[in-house]
Amino acid sequence: MLFATAANAQRRLLQGINHTPIVVRDLEKAQADFRAMGFTIKPGHLHSDGIRNAHVKFADGSELELITAAAAVDELTAEYRDKIAHGDGPVYYGLYSPDPAALLRRLHAEGMPLKENEGLLTFPMGNPLHAIFFGPLGPARDDRPEYFVHRNTAQRLSGFWVRDRPELRALFRNLDVPLIGSRACGPLGDRVIRAKLPKGDVYLVAQMGPGDELAARVDVKSIAAAENTLRSGGFAPQRYACDKSSIWLPPSAAHGIWLQLREARH
Repeated sequence: MLFATAANAQRRLLQGINHTPIVVRDLEKAQADFRAMGFTIKPGHLHSDGIRNAHVKFADGSELELITAAAAVDELTAEYRDKIAHGDGPVYYGLYSPDPAALLRRLHAEGMPLKENEGLLTFPMGNPLHAIFFGPLGPARDDRPEYFVHRNTAQRLSGFWVRDRPELRALFRNLDVPLIGSRACGPLGDRVIRAKLPKGDVYLVAQMGPGDELAARVDVKSIAAAENTLRSGGFAPQRYACDKSSIWLPPSAAHGIWLQLREARH
């Protein structure tokens, strides 16, 4: 039975966490702040549509992407500029699919309007699932080993906390992702639905406040080292007595996103 369960997990079309773009007004300030948190920054570049970015990279291919747009020249940059007008923060979050073509066929068969867009699978503007995207996972060709070494001992992006929606539950059920009622500890409530992926988790939160649309969980090797690094950088991470293995940075400190740093369990 254990072998069968492992084999089923390996065949699933969703395997884990990809990345999230954090849209920021001032890219240089955001980079400086994330460096102060103890993250190593990989430089990005200027895109043809005016987008500029920088990366917090991890060895498994997951990442936090800091991104900005100079002007609204297409649908993507217009959405980024609209976000910037209301404050920094994430617009999308991505999940890892080892076979995007098979995932596309599966969701088309379920009547979902997924489309391929520059190597990623996305939902159209206005769709309740527009914030989610799917893509492959792996290091970029120009990644260097030093990009994966972070003073706060961060190792990977391992989970998201997102607003619960019926459409999101249906999506996970259509992709054979187990949905498990769970207790939680932290600033986003104490009861969640856990979408359990083979290599990560998505927590569906019933009541998220304004500005709390997304939280990202980063696994670290040492929570003590992570906390010391944050405090030395001028941050005041939040701790909760019910979970001594995690600390949290609020959106006001992390450019519009809740960041959970959790000591990895082996």
